[in-house]
Amino acid sequence: MNFDGFRNLVRGPLALLVLVSLTQCSSGPTTVDGAELLFQEAEEAFQDERYLVALEKFREVKNRFPQSKRAVDAELRLADTYYAQEAFIEAESAYEIFRELHPAHAKNDYVYFRIAMAAYEQIPQNAARDLTAAHRAIDAFQVVMSKYPGSEYAKDAKRLVAESRRRLAEHESYVADFYFRRQHYLSASYRYAALLQDFPDLGFDEEALFRLGKCYYQTRMYSSARDTLSRFATRFPQSAYRGEVDSLLGSLGDRQ
Repeated sequence: MNFDGFRNLVRGPLALLVLVSLTQCSSGPTTVDGAELLFQEAEEAFQDERYLVALEKFREVKNRFPQSKRAVDAELRLADTYYAQEAFIEAESAYEIFRELHPAHAKNDYVYFRIAMAAYEQIPQNAARDLTAAHRAIDAFQVVMSKYPGSEYAKDAKRLVAESRRRLAEHESYVADFYFRRQHYLSASYRYAALLQDFPDLGFDEEALFRLGKCYYQTRMYSSARDTLSRFATRFPQSAYRGEVDSLLGSLGDRQ
């Protein structure tokens, strides 16, 4: 073998070894440092309320450095950024995806609480609107209460379950009153009965019980009317409706 041939033989493996060594030396620190640097830039944008920039950078952390520990952090912060933007539909979805991908994550009490809060923020103020979001919020708040009773979020979860239930009760009362005003007494009776059964002691019992008795009276369900109006008189002896209740009870007589 001549000298040029020997030189080429050595050059090939040596060049490959040098290239691999350079790649190994650069890729490790660059990946770690790059993910950390980009994550910090995203955090700074978030703190400055530059949410679109934050979203872009958190996504970049997740996509460019999927093996970095910051990739998981970026997934959660993406959801937080949607929430901070008041994009509650997107936030709820992002938290749900995070929960499914990381079921054993240390912050899952926070994740469930945020799922609940994102749903809670979607509950319309108008009692006439659909309140499906309230049911989702209650379900997620109850997970926090039952699965993470020692969590810092458990107390707020309990309070917000009560508030969500009150909003549902308002809706049920609104629908019942709608039927009552239009003299659809049978439909109204179903709603008032459900309101009393599902949402007791939330401030609706007095009027709901009174109107339920009237619905039974108007639909000639006299036995039910008597029982309901008598129960009303016992529970609310000082009510402004008491005079009308006594009059209805008197007119029932022995009707069955």
